[in-house]
Amino acid sequence: MAYELRFAGQVAQVLKLLETDPGQTKLTKVRRALSRLEENPRHPGLHSHVYENFPGAPKAKVWDSYVENRTPSAWRIFWQYGPDELRDGEPVKIITVLAISPHPGTGCLAHRHRS
Repeated sequence: MAYELRFAGQVAQVLKLLETDPGQTKLTKVRRALSRLEENPRHPGLHSHVYENFPGAPKAKVWDSYVENRTPSAWRIFWQYGPDELRDGEPVKIITVLAISPHPGTGCLAHRHRS
């Protein structure tokens, strides 16, 4: 079942900023990753995995999916499931995108995965 994406915080601003990139290569990659996330959060190309200690939500189950890999400062999408909705009596599965940014390094968001 496909999901509907919701953007939290400054995600919309990041997307607008990426639209100003002359080549828009990063925007193309982000859109492709968001499309995959919408269709199947477990798509193999996303390499989705649980991310620990997301700023502002240290106890929440936040996921980290790849926009790029094997690239300096590779971009990631940070997201969580829900909150799901009822629309016309039908359930709608929601994914809330919390952030889209370069891969956090040490000292930024501590990159640790749950085992």
